[in-house]
Amino acid sequence: MKSFSDKTNIGTDVTLKTVYMIRFYLLLLLTGVISVVGATQVYGQQSRSISGVVKNSQGETIIGANIVEKGTNNGTITNVDGLFTLRVSPNAVLKVSYMGYIEQDVSTRNKSKLEITMVEDARLIDEVVVVGYGSVKKRDLTGAVTSVKSAEVLAAPTSNVMEALQGKIPGMDITKTSGQVGGEVSILLRGSRSIYGNNEPLFIIDGIPGSYSQVNPSDIESVDVLKDASSTAIYGSAGANGVVIITTKRGKEGKATINFDAYYGFSGSPNYKHGMTQDEWVTYQKEAYRYKNGDFPSDMSALLGKQAFTDAYNAGKWIDWVDEVSGNTATTQKYSLSVSSGTEKTRIFASTSYNREEGLLSNENLNRYSLRLNIDQQLFSWAKVGFTSNLVYRDLNSGVKNTFTRSLSAFPLGDAYDEEGKINHEYITGQYSPMGDFIENQYANNTRSTYLNMSGYVELTPLKDFTFTSRINGTLNHSRRGQYWGNQCNANRPSYAGSPHASITNDNAWNYTWENILAYSTTLAKTHTIGGSLITSWNKNQSESNMAAASGQMVDQWSFWRLTSGSSPHVESDFAQTQKMSFAFRLNYSYKSKYLFNFSTRWDGVSQFSAGHKWDAFPAGAIAWRISDEAFMEKARSWLDNLKLRVSYGITGNSGGTDAYSTTTQAYVYSASGVSVNGKIVPFTQYSETYGSTDLGWEKSYNWNIGLDFGILNSRIDGSIEWFRTTTKGLLFKRILPITSGLTGWGSPLSIWQNIAQTSNQGVEVILNSHNIQHKDFTWNTTLSATWSKEKIDKLPDGDLISENLFTGEPIHAIYGYKYAGIWGSDTPKETLDAYGVNPGFIKIETVDKNGDGGVHKYSTDDRQILGHTNPDWIIGLNNSFTYKNFDLSVFAMARYGQTINSDLLGYYTAEQSVTKNQLAGVDYWTEDNQGAYFPRPGTGDEQKTVYPSLRIHDGSFIKIKNITLGYTLPANISRKVLMEKCRIYATAYNPFIFVKDKQLKDTDPETNGSDAFPTYRQFVFGVNLTF
Repeated sequence: MKSFSDKTNIGTDVTLKTVYMIRFYLLLLLTGVISVVGATQVYGQQSRSISGVVKNSQGETIIGANIVEKGTNNGTITNVDGLFTLRVSPNAVLKVSYMGYIEQDVSTRNKSKLEITMVEDARLIDEVVVVGYGSVKKRDLTGAVTSVKSAEVLAAPTSNVMEALQGKIPGMDITKTSGQVGGEVSILLRGSRSIYGNNEPLFIIDGIPGSYSQVNPSDIESVDVLKDASSTAIYGSAGANGVVIITTKRGKEGKATINFDAYYGFSGSPNYKHGMTQDEWVTYQKEAYRYKNGDFPSDMSALLGKQAFTDAYNAGKWIDWVDEVSGNTATTQKYSLSVSSGTEKTRIFASTSYNREEGLLSNENLNRYSLRLNIDQQLFSWAKVGFTSNLVYRDLNSGVKNTFTRSLSAFPLGDAYDEEGKINHEYITGQYSPMGDFIENQYANNTRSTYLNMSGYVELTPLKDFTFTSRINGTLNHSRRGQYWGNQCNANRPSYAGSPHASITNDNAWNYTWENILAYSTTLAKTHTIGGSLITSWNKNQSESNMAAASGQMVDQWSFWRLTSGSSPHVESDFAQTQKMSFAFRLNYSYKSKYLFNFSTRWDGVSQFSAGHKWDAFPAGAIAWRISDEAFMEKARSWLDNLKLRVSYGITGNSGGTDAYSTTTQAYVYSASGVSVNGKIVPFTQYSETYGSTDLGWEKSYNWNIGLDFGILNSRIDGSIEWFRTTTKGLLFKRILPITSGLTGWGSPLSIWQNIAQTSNQGVEVILNSHNIQHKDFTWNTTLSATWSKEKIDKLPDGDLISENLFTGEPIHAIYGYKYAGIWGSDTPKETLDAYGVNPGFIKIETVDKNGDGGVHKYSTDDRQILGHTNPDWIIGLNNSFTYKNFDLSVFAMARYGQTINSDLLGYYTAEQSVTKNQLAGVDYWTEDNQGAYFPRPGTGDEQKTVYPSLRIHDGSFIKIKNITLGYTLPANISRKVLMEKCRIYATAYNPFIFVKDKQLKDTDPETNGSDAFPTYRQFVFGVNLTF
């Protein structure tokens, strides 16, 4: 038996493998850095110095333009004054490039000083946009695609790339619903389509399906969001909810560039409610006592009951439990280092990063380490190979929501800590601390995970106009989760668990992808451009998990390491495997880049559907007309730069929440506890959960999109408008089988997956970019994005399903219940009160006419109605960015309008008469002297529990200043004295201001949808960006 001191050896194989992999990557990264430095040594004695300035056509200098001696990796970038100095060989030719400008070659023969003027592509219509299995010039784009470059991703410091895009992409609803350490964001693109399936878009990382959370934002080159079917159908069933393509940085030809980014941030006050204390608490308790007993209590002893409570009151031992549990300052820090360099044939990008987060709870924190290596090698003029790898290791300690929720309702008198400053578990007679999880060795929830992704590609151009690319990828995702619940913790244990209880869960997932793409593109007679692609794709997903648990451990210090020290062992295991095979082709045609046509189709076959339904096709097509290029538009070209109309239609599919074995009937075999026959136990089989379906197939979405791109005044103002409509048919619905079917199970009745429901959604998206002021010393740019959308359920198999809040004609996320209409007052006639079965101070709800009674009756379940939906009608993002000399300022605001939230947080005002159950502070409750209050009379809670949820339904519309960033870039003459090309320092404030429409939501963040746990908070971040 291992001793306690050997506990860290548990899981040795996995831990050692992780350590070896990290050491290997560090060695690889170090080797790359050494190679880059060696490759960028100064030239021989024959080199000479040349200097110059780079400007645009308006005479303004360009900061950060790339200057590279052609045919070498020798290069530099222009400083903040647009100047550069470089040692070059005699008669060198310089390649000068900068985003948005035409690359040019400049001869240095017989010159020592250069003045280079770059030609702007004012409309940027030749900018390359990444689309499925390829890229296309923006001017030739036929689909609805929004592209975001690295600078916009990194405009404000964040460890989550999708949070950085919040409010910036029309049609994409990104919400951060929790302030929990390591928490993810929720993402919807053009609304929900599936009732039970995953509605998040597909993420493609460097050409391969992956997870955005495993990508360091500093490594990202661009993010392209594909929204309409003509763009996403090439991904078939996987692209039904849209596609987000993330392209990471690759090495660039020229001088080695080293970037170092670092930031540190800390939290302000959380957006959360508090429990009552002191006079507010006493006043409430007296009012509740009065309602129950007809008069106020004679003294505090009569009110409090227990002598210990009275003693604590007299001693003034008040406790604000929310302050106590969230007293930890949440911090975030990140350090990221990258190296980029290359020659004409070899290009390398390598990066490493470390990120640490600490939450409001003292027992939650995250350490994250990442390594990336991207290599591209030109073997021959017709052959190129590349390699990409990404390693991420996370060590996460998680808290639980109980800590927050119990702090709202805990008795606010007693001794939170003992004389030694340790937490009192029983802080007053019969009351237990909400901070029980913080007591040493009482609670643990630790997850250590390793993510490794490796992919390689071969790109061949054996014939003119033909390109063949083969890409293979493998991903490993391993995690070990250890949990321990001591006798004094608050965290909920599993239903089968005793106390104490411990468990260890191991999850392993493997993903393999192999894709081949044959592409052809040519131009005929200088006016006809024809392109096409043939694609094959194979994917295999495999996962396995096992869990071991036991209860009754004798020593808390052993935590989850010694399961055998407990009793009642519990073991679970699982395995799943799915495969998909796909074939696709795409055809593009363009006439003078004025008339554009695109058609694609993909055949997908998956293992989890029924025989005869595994394969299906997903075609899509689009046409576009560049109106601004027509002869009849010639007079308008002085102010209208670009006008393009796009129309697309396509079909996409979805597996709708079905797992690997949804077509099979699930059952359990009971052996030891089987049926007794002639004194012997005979095993038997019992159906459970779902019954197999023999005709299970795809959900299919039929998508229309009409778009208009425009640019005016030399693209001083540009943008696009999109209209979309999607109808999803054959929705996979988990239908309850009636008992009369003869199919029953353990916990009958059984359910079965069937393609029988239908939904639709439509909307309008607008993005508008305005370059308000462009001056040498001062610039001001504005970007506005707005989305209006509406979704509804068109058909359900058995009508409305109230138990799951699903209603025909309403959105998938509808809210159903009693509609709050105020509080009954003392001036209401007694006969009216009796008719409704209420008293003064009770909740008034909007009743529904029943049998012609005009709604005058005692409250019943028939009075429930649709109250709203959680998806907003409008999502708006507004970003303003300013520069003044070396200063930069950006202010980003977002708004959500027309959403309804069911606030769990406001549910903690219960109007009960109980001194041991606290109530929300700051609540405007009804008394005889406060007739116009919003909340009901203290002490009435037990008599109106049925309609109490009506208090939680509110208009969740809000405006939030999401972030404000102020930066300063040091002058080049200062930064170069310390061997830096660029040094920028900045400060960012997150969530500094929130404006709510409904005053009951004041001091909360509606973006969390009224969550009662892990609140968001203001955060202040300070950072630096260095370039060497």
